[in-house]
Amino acid sequence: MPMLARSGEIPAGPGRSFELKWDGFRALVARNGDFRIRSRRGWDMTALLPELADLPDTGVFDGEIIAWDDGRPYFPLVCQRLLHGDRSVPLTFVIFDVLELRGEATAGLVYADRRRLLEDLELGAGPWAVTPVFADGEMLFAGVVEQGLEGIVCKRRSQPYRAGERGWIKVKNRDYWRYPEELESLRRSLERRSPHA
Repeated sequence: MPMLARSGEIPAGPGRSFELKWDGFRALVARNGDFRIRSRRGWDMTALLPELADLPDTGVFDGEIIAWDDGRPYFPLVCQRLLHGDRSVPLTFVIFDVLELRGEATAGLVYADRRRLLEDLELGAGPWAVTPVFADGEMLFAGVVEQGLEGIVCKRRSQPYRAGERGWIKVKNRDYWRYPEELESLRRSLERRSPHA
Protein backbone atom coordinates (compact mmCIF):
# COMPACT_ATOMS: atom_id res chain seq x y z
CA MET A 1 0.00 0.00 0.00
CA PRO A 2 1.38 3.44 -0.86
CA MET A 3 1.83 6.41 1.42
CA LEU A 4 -1.23 8.67 1.27
CA ALA A 5 -2.17 12.33 1.61
CA ARG A 6 -4.77 14.11 3.72
CA SER A 7 -6.54 17.31 2.76
CA GLY A 8 -5.29 20.48 4.40
CA GLU A 9 -3.95 23.98 3.98
CA ILE A 10 -0.55 24.87 2.54
CA PRO A 11 1.77 24.56 5.55
CA ALA A 12 4.11 27.39 6.49
CA GLY A 13 7.68 27.04 7.61
CA PRO A 14 10.86 25.44 6.26
CA GLY A 15 11.68 21.81 5.59
CA ARG A 16 8.97 21.13 3.00
CA SER A 17 8.82 20.35 -0.69
CA PHE A 18 5.86 20.79 -2.99
CA GLU A 19 4.77 18.83 -6.06
CA LEU A 20 1.89 18.96 -8.50
CA LYS A 21 -1.05 16.71 -7.71
CA TRP A 22 -1.53 14.68 -10.88
CA ASP A 23 -5.05 13.62 -11.88
CA GLY A 24 -4.74 9.96 -12.81
CA PHE A 25 -4.43 6.46 -11.34
CA ARG A 26 -1.97 6.01 -8.46
CA ALA A 27 0.42 3.15 -9.17
CA LEU A 28 3.35 1.27 -7.64
CA VAL A 29 5.58 -0.06 -10.42
CA ALA A 30 8.04 -2.81 -9.50
CA ARG A 31 10.92 -3.72 -11.79
CA ASN A 32 13.06 -5.76 -9.43
CA GLY A 33 13.47 -9.19 -10.98
CA ASP A 34 9.74 -9.20 -11.54
CA PHE A 35 7.50 -6.68 -13.28
CA ARG A 36 4.30 -5.69 -11.49
CA ILE A 37 2.01 -2.68 -11.41
CA ARG A 38 -0.50 -2.27 -8.60
CA SER A 39 -3.06 0.44 -8.01
CA ARG A 40 -3.44 2.20 -4.68
CA ARG A 41 -6.01 -0.41 -3.62
CA GLY A 42 -4.07 -3.40 -4.95
CA TRP A 43 -5.60 -3.85 -8.43
CA ASP A 44 -3.10 -5.63 -10.69
CA MET A 45 -2.63 -3.38 -13.75
CA THR A 46 0.49 -5.13 -15.08
CA ALA A 47 -1.07 -6.51 -18.27
CA LEU A 48 -2.60 -3.12 -19.07
CA LEU A 49 0.70 -1.20 -19.10
CA PRO A 50 3.32 -3.37 -20.84
CA GLU A 51 5.23 -0.27 -21.98
CA LEU A 52 6.43 0.33 -18.41
CA ALA A 53 8.40 -2.93 -18.47
CA ASP A 54 11.05 -0.91 -20.32
CA LEU A 55 11.79 1.41 -17.38
CA PRO A 56 15.60 1.58 -17.56
CA ASP A 57 16.33 1.13 -13.86
CA THR A 58 15.40 -1.57 -11.36
CA GLY A 59 13.42 -0.80 -8.25
CA VAL A 60 9.96 0.01 -6.92
CA PHE A 61 8.58 3.37 -7.99
CA ASP A 62 5.54 5.28 -6.73
CA GLY A 63 3.71 7.63 -9.04
CA GLU A 64 0.64 8.48 -11.06
CA ILE A 65 -0.52 7.09 -14.40
CA ILE A 66 -1.80 10.04 -16.43
CA ALA A 67 -2.98 10.86 -19.95
CA TRP A 68 -2.48 14.16 -21.73
CA ASP A 69 -5.02 16.26 -23.59
CA ASP A 70 -3.78 19.51 -25.10
CA GLY A 71 -0.79 19.53 -22.72
CA ARG A 72 -2.82 18.93 -19.54
CA PRO A 73 -3.60 15.79 -17.55
CA TYR A 74 -7.04 14.47 -18.51
CA PHE A 75 -8.53 11.76 -16.28
CA PRO A 76 -11.24 10.49 -18.69
CA LEU A 77 -8.53 9.35 -21.13
CA VAL A 78 -6.83 7.34 -18.35
CA CYS A 79 -10.18 5.61 -17.75
CA GLN A 80 -10.64 5.04 -21.47
CA ARG A 81 -7.33 3.17 -21.57
CA LEU A 82 -7.29 1.31 -18.24
CA LEU A 83 -11.00 0.60 -17.71
CA HIS A 84 -12.20 0.30 -21.31
CA GLY A 85 -9.10 -1.19 -22.95
CA ASP A 86 -8.44 1.52 -25.54
CA ARG A 87 -4.77 0.87 -26.32
CA SER A 88 -4.66 3.89 -28.64
CA VAL A 89 -4.50 6.20 -25.59
CA PRO A 90 -0.85 6.88 -24.64
CA LEU A 91 -0.16 7.08 -20.91
CA THR A 92 2.70 8.52 -18.86
CA PHE A 93 3.92 7.23 -15.50
CA VAL A 94 4.84 10.34 -13.48
CA ILE A 95 7.23 9.12 -10.78
CA PHE A 96 7.34 10.94 -7.45
CA ASP A 97 8.98 8.46 -5.08
CA VAL A 98 11.31 5.46 -4.98
CA LEU A 99 10.84 2.68 -2.41
CA GLU A 100 13.59 0.37 -3.62
CA LEU A 101 16.49 0.96 -5.98
CA ARG A 102 18.81 -1.66 -7.45
CA GLY A 103 17.98 -4.13 -4.70
CA GLU A 104 18.33 -1.66 -1.81
CA ALA A 105 15.28 -0.62 0.25
CA THR A 106 14.90 3.17 0.26
CA ALA A 107 11.51 3.69 1.97
CA GLY A 108 13.22 4.23 5.33
CA LEU A 109 15.27 7.12 3.96
CA VAL A 110 13.95 10.64 4.47
CA TYR A 111 12.13 12.24 1.55
CA ALA A 112 15.07 14.57 0.74
CA ASP A 113 17.35 11.55 0.21
CA ARG A 114 14.75 9.60 -1.79
CA ARG A 115 14.19 12.66 -3.96
CA ARG A 116 17.93 12.98 -4.61
CA LEU A 117 18.01 9.33 -5.72
CA LEU A 118 15.12 9.98 -8.12
CA GLU A 119 16.78 13.04 -9.60
CA ASP A 120 20.01 11.09 -10.16
CA LEU A 121 18.28 8.40 -12.21
CA GLU A 122 18.98 8.51 -15.92
CA LEU A 123 15.60 7.35 -17.18
CA GLY A 124 15.99 8.55 -20.76
CA ALA A 125 13.02 8.94 -23.07
CA GLY A 126 9.93 6.80 -22.58
CA PRO A 127 6.37 6.87 -21.26
CA TRP A 128 7.62 8.02 -17.84
CA ALA A 129 8.93 11.17 -16.16
CA VAL A 130 10.04 12.33 -12.72
CA THR A 131 7.70 14.97 -11.30
CA PRO A 132 9.24 18.39 -10.70
CA VAL A 133 9.56 19.65 -7.13
CA PHE A 134 9.18 23.21 -5.83
CA ALA A 135 10.21 25.07 -2.68
CA ASP A 136 7.39 27.65 -2.60
CA GLY A 137 3.97 26.08 -2.05
CA GLU A 138 1.99 29.33 -2.27
CA MET A 139 3.55 30.23 -5.61
CA LEU A 140 3.04 26.71 -6.97
CA PHE A 141 -0.61 26.68 -5.90
CA ALA A 142 -1.22 30.08 -7.52
CA GLY A 143 0.19 28.66 -10.76
CA VAL A 144 -1.98 25.55 -10.43
CA VAL A 145 -5.13 27.66 -10.06
CA GLU A 146 -4.13 29.90 -12.97
CA GLN A 147 -3.52 26.86 -15.20
CA GLY A 148 -6.68 25.04 -14.07
CA LEU A 149 -4.79 22.04 -12.65
CA GLU A 150 -5.92 19.73 -9.81
CA GLY A 151 -3.79 20.83 -6.87
CA ILE A 152 -0.51 20.34 -5.01
CA VAL A 153 1.02 17.89 -2.53
CA CYS A 154 3.26 18.95 0.35
CA LYS A 155 5.92 16.61 1.76
CA ARG A 156 8.19 17.05 4.78
CA ARG A 157 11.79 16.66 3.65
CA SER A 158 12.69 14.80 6.90
CA GLN A 159 9.94 12.18 6.56
CA PRO A 160 10.47 8.51 5.68
CA TYR A 161 7.96 6.73 3.44
CA ARG A 162 5.30 5.03 5.58
CA ALA A 163 2.94 2.81 3.60
CA GLY A 164 -0.72 3.48 4.35
CA GLU A 165 -0.02 6.56 6.46
CA ARG A 166 -1.61 9.89 5.50
CA GLY A 167 1.60 11.80 6.05
CA TRP A 168 1.47 14.12 3.05
CA ILE A 169 -0.85 17.11 2.66
CA LYS A 170 -2.89 17.68 -0.50
CA VAL A 171 -4.38 21.04 -1.36
CA LYS A 172 -7.01 20.89 -4.10
CA ASN A 173 -7.98 23.62 -6.51
CA ARG A 174 -11.70 24.13 -5.88
CA ASP A 175 -12.11 25.52 -9.39
CA TYR A 176 -10.76 22.31 -10.96
CA TRP A 177 -13.40 20.77 -13.24
CA ARG A 178 -13.57 17.47 -11.31
CA TYR A 179 -13.72 18.98 -7.80
CA PRO A 180 -17.58 19.01 -7.50
CA GLU A 181 -17.70 15.40 -8.73
CA GLU A 182 -15.18 14.34 -6.05
CA LEU A 183 -17.15 16.11 -3.31
CA GLU A 184 -20.32 14.30 -4.39
CA SER A 185 -18.48 10.95 -4.41
CA LEU A 186 -17.17 11.64 -0.88
CA ARG A 187 -20.67 12.58 0.31
CA ARG A 188 -22.12 9.31 -1.04
CA SER A 189 -19.29 7.31 0.54
CA LEU A 190 -19.92 8.91 3.95
CA GLU A 191 -23.66 8.26 3.67
CA ARG A 192 -23.03 4.55 2.99
CA ARG A 193 -20.88 4.32 6.12
CA SER A 194 -23.36 6.17 8.33
CA PRO A 195 -25.51 3.89 10.57
CA HIS A 196 -28.39 6.36 10.07
CA ALA A 197 -28.31 6.35 6.26
